Amino acid sequence: MHADQDERHPWLREENLFLQRLLMLHMPVLGVCLGAQLLAKAANAPVYRVERPEIGWFDVELTADAADDPVFSRFPRRFDAFQWHFYTYDLPGGAVELARSAACTQAFRLGDSAWGIQFHAEVTLPQVESWLEHLDEREEPADPPAGLAELTRTRIEGWNELGRALCGSFVDVAERVAVAA
Repeated sequence: MHADQDERHPWLREENLFLQRLLMLHMPVLGVCLGAQLLAKAANAPVYRVERPEIGWFDVELTADAADDPVFSRFPRRFDAFQWHFYTYDLPGGAVELARSAACTQAFRLGDSAWGIQFHAEVTLPQVESWLEHLDEREEPADPPAGLAELTRTRIEGWNELGRALCGSFVDVAERVAVAA
């Protein structure tokens, strides 16, 4: 599904209201892929089909603003990220872009408690294999690059380490917000 398919997936309307409330309350939020798109949409930014879908491993580069970001400051300046998306978003008003690929914004921070990431920091090898195995059942036709399963097998361990670091940094921020409240 995509962030603009409220008619097809009515629960997306409620999700949008929920995210708007979390943003208003400055509650910690980490949106991943569709979650980042929904977070941008909840903050009134346009969400739309990306010119070139990213499926597979793509080069991502941090922006200068990522150096001081509590979630991204420990990330390498450049890294290959696992992607599987057909949509992207514009930066919401007041958001800070933290990472980019050739196709689109890959990460942003909104305020001091909300982050969106377009790449899949959470993905595991069994998930990728399942996505590849069930291509014919997907709502959106996908055209993954040849050899994606093999390439993922060689890269996933290091990718999962980065994903754990990102999630750990986000949890640290969320805990600080909770203690301060």
